[in-house]
Amino acid sequence: MTKRYDSNKVKALVHKIYKAYGFTEEQSAAVAETLIYTDLHGIASHGVQRMVMYDHFIQNGKIRVKSQPEIVKETDVSAVVDANFGLGQLNGIYSMNIAIKKAKEHGVGIVTTKRSGHYGIAGYYANMAADQGLIGLSSTNSRPAMLPTHATQAFVGTNPIAFAMPAKPHNFIYDAATTTVPQGKIEVYRKLGKDLPALWVAKDGDQEINDHHDTADLDALRDPMSNVGLTPLGGVTEETGSHKGFGLGVIVEVFTSILSLGNTSTEITPEDLSVGPCQSFIAIDPAIFGDVNQIVKRFSDYLQQIRELPAIPGKTIYVAGDKEALAYEDRKKNGMIIDDKTLAEVTGIADRLGVDYGSLEMN
Repeated sequence: MTKRYDSNKVKALVHKIYKAYGFTEEQSAAVAETLIYTDLHGIASHGVQRMVMYDHFIQNGKIRVKSQPEIVKETDVSAVVDANFGLGQLNGIYSMNIAIKKAKEHGVGIVTTKRSGHYGIAGYYANMAADQGLIGLSSTNSRPAMLPTHATQAFVGTNPIAFAMPAKPHNFIYDAATTTVPQGKIEVYRKLGKDLPALWVAKDGDQEINDHHDTADLDALRDPMSNVGLTPLGGVTEETGSHKGFGLGVIVEVFTSILSLGNTSTEITPEDLSVGPCQSFIAIDPAIFGDVNQIVKRFSDYLQQIRELPAIPGKTIYVAGDKEALAYEDRKKNGMIIDDKTLAEVTGIADRLGVDYGSLEMN
């Protein structure tokens, strides 16, 4: 079951929780902002739903509260950052700010970050650049989750790709896993007791699993050596385009772990404290190509032409960022949506840390 809650009250609670862990005031505010931003934009899989996982990692030392990211190699347009196993959101903000600075000074900024942590939605960091008039891209690898085309064992992560660019009436923000669905959405469906759509999860390479009651198979998603995995974007066969999602996942690996000389997806496990995911952050100043206002107007006009195409009866044509903008407008006014199990997880963390929260419901 899901209910509506006051986003400002939930943000204040998240802020207090991260302060209780030992993060600074500024760091706690940044983490709360990223998580609530995610839920307000309708992406329940990566918002406060993820706090229980971060709590586990903080407790076992995989996320190190006092760690600080540092640049270990740098040029005018690039940098390699060692995140030193700090919280992923803080590493992401630090790294994208470096990319943005370089783009403003030199036209392009590319940062690859190793030994990081789960950083939430990739689109948040891409949109950091777009909010400053730049084109932004961000990607991350993750523990093995994807079944490569024809493989019976997971090897590649969900490895999302995010792209953001200024446009009217709101930024264009594309953010998608290179698997058919991210791991977090599986977790949300399980919490809600919903059956999985076809082509999300497969066993032995091509046997679809679409019933959430197959708990043993879905639990096996956590085991990288199992025969159960997420399907690549495109499903399980080449005829449906499985190789395309698989190929995109490998490209993400290049920009994250290969260029940074960090851990590849297959080396990452939830419990190994010596490995962590890698991320990439790219900012591009459109001014290196021409007049920025004209570029943004042309792109905005192009997107509007798509929205106004003839649509299937009863359907609306959206471009990337439209649904999120509508979700934000709704949730900011009427309250963010949290399922009962996630709320219990978050308040349970608060109780253990001695954090007072009171009522989180809308007034």
